[in-house]
Formats: sequence, C-alpha cells, structure tokens
Amino acid sequence: MKIELELDGMSCNHCKMTVDETIAEVEGIEKHDVEIGRAVIDVPDWGIVEPKLRAALEEEGYPVVSANPVA
Repeated sequence: MKIELELDGMSCNHCKMTVDETIAEVEGIEKHDVEIGRAVIDVPDWGIVEPKLRAALEEEGYPVVSANPVA
C-alpha cells in the first residue's frame, strides 16, 4: 500500500535528509521517497506503521499534516 504524507516544517534539503533518515529507521516501511513537504511510502500495513512513523517525524519537528492512500 502506498501512502502520501504531507509534512509540516520542511523547507530545505537538510530537512529532506532528516526526514529521509527518520523514515528509513521506522520498522515496516518497505520503500520511501522524500521531497520537500511530502513523502510517499510503501507499507504492508499502514495501521501498524502509522503511530510509530507519526511519532518519529513529530519528534524530529516534521509533523504529518495528512496521510492519504495513493491510487
């Protein structure tokens, strides 16, 4: 399942790198792609990954504004 995340607080390549590293550390994410302000992740079970990912990104200062399935 692909999920597109809209993230708050990202404004530069350093932010992008931090978000990329944070997402890579969350167990259960198979693939991810990060751009400034958004990320697309592949997960087998969003319900399990969501709370861990939201907490990790918020801790780094990049809260998830929205998370929507990608068709």
